[in-house]
Amino acid sequence: MINRIISFFLTAVTVVCVTFNFYRPAKSAEFKSDYTAGERNMEKYCGVYSCVGDCGGVPTLFVNGKPYPAAAYMTYLEEYNNYTQFADAGYELFSVPVLFAGRWISSTELFKPFHSGIFDKKGEPDFSTLDSSVKRILDACPEAYIFPRVNVSMPYWWIEENPDCLDGTGKRESLFSPEFRETAARMLRQTIDHVNKSDYASHIVGYQIAGGNTEEWFHFDLNAGYCKTAEKAFNAYLEKYYPDCGFSGLPDLSLLNKKGSYHKNEKLARYLEFASRAVADDICCLCSVAKEETGRNVVVGTFYGYSLEVSSSFHGTHALKTILESDNIDFICSPNSYIGIRNMNADWTEMYPADSVRLHNKICMQECDIRTHLTKLLSQSAPEYDEGENMTAPIWHGLETKDQSVSMIRKSFSRQLVKGNGFWWFDMWGGWYNDPDLLDEMKQMKDIYTDSLTKHNRKSIAEVAVFADESSYKYLTESSLRGTAFNQRENLGFAGVPYDMYDVSDFEAVYQNYKAIIFVSDLKTDYMSRALEICRKNHIKYISTTKQKKNFSSSELRAFCAAQGVHIWCKSDDIVYVNDNYLAIHSTDAGEKTIYLNGVKSCRELLAQNGIQITADTIKISMKENETKLFEITE
Repeated sequence: MINRIISFFLTAVTVVCVTFNFYRPAKSAEFKSDYTAGERNMEKYCGVYSCVGDCGGVPTLFVNGKPYPAAAYMTYLEEYNNYTQFADAGYELFSVPVLFAGRWISSTELFKPFHSGIFDKKGEPDFSTLDSSVKRILDACPEAYIFPRVNVSMPYWWIEENPDCLDGTGKRESLFSPEFRETAARMLRQTIDHVNKSDYASHIVGYQIAGGNTEEWFHFDLNAGYCKTAEKAFNAYLEKYYPDCGFSGLPDLSLLNKKGSYHKNEKLARYLEFASRAVADDICCLCSVAKEETGRNVVVGTFYGYSLEVSSSFHGTHALKTILESDNIDFICSPNSYIGIRNMNADWTEMYPADSVRLHNKICMQECDIRTHLTKLLSQSAPEYDEGENMTAPIWHGLETKDQSVSMIRKSFSRQLVKGNGFWWFDMWGGWYNDPDLLDEMKQMKDIYTDSLTKHNRKSIAEVAVFADESSYKYLTESSLRGTAFNQRENLGFAGVPYDMYDVSDFEAVYQNYKAIIFVSDLKTDYMSRALEICRKNHIKYISTTKQKKNFSSSELRAFCAAQGVHIWCKSDDIVYVNDNYLAIHSTDAGEKTIYLNGVKSCRELLAQNGIQITADTIKISMKENETKLFEITE
């Protein structure tokens, strides 16, 4: 009771401080914070208030009026958790899986679900697993803040009762189904109401709404949800948005696989547009419910928008613009890129155009699911969940050595730090990071990240803007998409210049802030044509992929950027991350590396005993292959 009174008092102080802007740094001209006390519903206030605020020019998690380090830990297999170890390393933010249905997270049923679902029995919701999951974290870290990952998939009884609401698998809910959306919304209200009335309510700092295949809002059939259920919803979509189109019914999906890089069938294009838009509408609806049920007192977010990673329009993830226009969504998530099957030499970028997310005042949250030397196959670490030994693909294998693990963790962390992303270490099967040396790294990283929130300017210093075009994806074949937006990121990472990545729909809002413009789309949509016209009228130099030129090499990118007056930080094909406060380099081969600073700087190596300290305009260091070094920079 005393804690609640204290918490209430602090919140009152927070409202006053926010009103007079005591806590936060001055907002950049283009940044509008969502941190407004007027929207809050104090009747549903439970002792914690979180939101998106401006910290050094970057959309950042604020908790009870102060910038909060969004560095978290999560595992699927909670019985194998390392909550205590991460709490000892200074982590107080955790995520936890919550299932509406005791089912595996993808369309296959070859694996045992992580635990039972809240709504497995019709009319008898059971929140005991949720309660015990939260308690397990609070036992390890009494001061923890938790944002549950709520998987809204339907239980077996609902599937049996709604045979006309299923997708192409015939076993899972169609993401086009109004019945699914209504049921999921009702279940979500019940779940949040239970949390609001619980004795741990003051520890719930937000919600991540998950659904669809692998919880990432893909259609379960990975085939655009193509089935009888989709036809009615598609016709309604056409009637609303394209009443004069002159067609109805389902298109021929095979037209997308015809020879060539793109198709010209408008009916198919409209369907693929609908297949993504309907998923985005589901997310917007459910995030709206979460906002309403929490009195708009906590942040709400989702996986979505993998337009740089998912090359198939059949997945349903290409309507990020709809998500970004929603006031009910505060953060967007993706795993680190799987480019090159997590090639150690690749830049593991976000899967979405992250700078468009930031431009729309939303937090970028990265799932750092890094396989380490401790990672085992699921069938080895927890055989009861994978008795058939099905999860054996290369992507599930761990790294060979501890040194490799340290470097990959550093590489991922350095990117999140420099970009201002939030993140969580995703310890999927448990124990992946349970090593004293790795945990020491985690502790130092948490301290560095917390300190970064005190920096005056955390914004990107990139002079290069790269634009992809989500609106073109409904016309492009998978091979065409993989050849441009997906593959081009690898060489962009080697070019030695930081860059910002946007969707081209945001071109007019940002292009004047950059010296060099790069387009990664070979189809000239309305958005792309408008951007190119602006470039021509204003004599702006740019390069663009085409049907003939699908990819630029790192040397071509570097030469183009240099010709536009862009500062080149590294002239070898190594990966560099840099802002006003930090600089990191990841070596792709062994040898001496030279980093060209933009002026004389004082540089202090972090995460290293007896690390380099130098004041100069260049850094020359000898590095091993696949090594990552991080520096703090001051004038």
